[in-house]
Amino acid sequence: MLENRFVRFLISGVLTLLLGLGINYLWMPVWSFRSAEMWFFIAAIAFWGACISGFLDFVCDEGSITTFIFGGTCVISIIVLIVGFFTSAEIFHAKRYHNIVSISEANFSEDVPKFSESAPIFIVDMVTAQHLGDRTVGSIKNATWYEVSNEYNLIKYQNGYYRISSLEYGNFFKYQDAKHTGIPGYVLVDVTNQEAKYVELEETIKYSPSGHFSHLLKRHLRNVYPSYMFGKSFFEIDEEGTPYYITSVEAPTIGLFGGKTVISFILTNAITGQNNEYTTETLPDWVEHAFSIDYLMSITNYHQLYIDGWLNSQFSKTGVNKTSYQYLFGSSAGYNTTIDTNGDIVFYTGVTPANRTETNLGFILANPRTGVLNYYVCAGAEESSAQRAAESLVQNMGYSATFPTILNVDGAETYFMLLKDKAGLVQRYALCNMKDYTKVVQAETMVDAVSQYNQKLLGTNVSSEEKTKTGIISNLYQAEIEGFTYFYFTFAGSTDLYMSSIINSNKQVLLTIGSKVSITYVNSFEEEVYMVTKIQF
Repeated sequence: MLENRFVRFLISGVLTLLLGLGINYLWMPVWSFRSAEMWFFIAAIAFWGACISGFLDFVCDEGSITTFIFGGTCVISIIVLIVGFFTSAEIFHAKRYHNIVSISEANFSEDVPKFSESAPIFIVDMVTAQHLGDRTVGSIKNATWYEVSNEYNLIKYQNGYYRISSLEYGNFFKYQDAKHTGIPGYVLVDVTNQEAKYVELEETIKYSPSGHFSHLLKRHLRNVYPSYMFGKSFFEIDEEGTPYYITSVEAPTIGLFGGKTVISFILTNAITGQNNEYTTETLPDWVEHAFSIDYLMSITNYHQLYIDGWLNSQFSKTGVNKTSYQYLFGSSAGYNTTIDTNGDIVFYTGVTPANRTETNLGFILANPRTGVLNYYVCAGAEESSAQRAAESLVQNMGYSATFPTILNVDGAETYFMLLKDKAGLVQRYALCNMKDYTKVVQAETMVDAVSQYNQKLLGTNVSSEEKTKTGIISNLYQAEIEGFTYFYFTFAGSTDLYMSSIINSNKQVLLTIGSKVSITYVNSFEEEVYMVTKIQF
């Protein structure tokens, strides 16, 4: 029977088709001409088909066109892969890779709001959120079926800021137990007060990256969008608490396979599986994470690396910079989060020369919703120097400093760090001046840390004994000193001059001659000028 060429063709074709269907189901390659995945898949399956057909031909001691077709398809696919990678190579398109993204130089004071007592301070980093979140799921019914994802993304939700994490199936066997029930909820951690809570849904989550078969998010998306190249998926909720996955869609822009950029986003209702495609401009307002930090930093790296061509990037490296995320990734987070003047969440990472890591030239704020990258010039200490400086203040306690984020403390670019004990609990708050990391303070409260920090910047004797006084303002002046706003005033019946930072209270803008205030103050190095640390109206 094998002597019949049609039979051999049928056998090799069926076996190749079965293998192809199986691998396609498991691997879920992108079915697009500009996808290296597809060409690799075709080459692998064609090679398998050629092997089967060749073996049957060998048994029958007779060649067939089937082996030639499969072999030719494999060779053509490999040629396409080689040509695709060659035409996409950075060595030939360094300028185009540099221009994938435009990074604008921006104004720090305009984009980062000044710290005030009413401003939200994120005292819960991702590691702390993981510790807090893990403790919330013990009361869940059939809790052993699930685990909490380690990815706690920062979101705005109902006028607050939270880190959110979805539940995941523990493994394939636990999925088998739980697949009819689904995933019952998610975890929210308030980043301003360390309160964590488990939120149980009325309808359970059916589609998840930890699911299997038809419940696997990627397979669900691939069935609907077979030609789309998917990036990272983020778990978020809308203002009603409905869970969604936001998945970016990428497309090559250089050569056949290179220069992938995000072109749109798929929002998947995690309960119903309904999909809708959006652009950056049409994303719902509640979406915070559309662009991943990996993607934003990869295009930033291209922009900084190929500033003057490929040869320069490999040898002299003139003008070549790198981010803290790039050189710290793996051993440290290399980035952190803060908010801009619009209240939007932004990623912070420092920028340092490629051949040095002891100093920063400035920093980048990347908006994960819009993909906008802004660069801020501020030469100073890199983040690890600030961490060591903060830890030196509490070395007898053994606290460790988190990777910094950036704060605007009355106009000064300031590293903000949490000092945590060995159990991962936040014990202190630390501030360090980016331009001069010797100006570093730590305190048990954020308000005290800011007060000490302002005094340190102005050379105030921090160890001076605090005094209190109440009086009627007889003279009032306002001044800007090195970007800091200060109010100078005297009391009726005295010539002593008091200076108070805007950080003490935003209400100071309402002060007038005749206002009655109570102050706490210390001596300064300048004769007859006193530094106000607290003010009450």
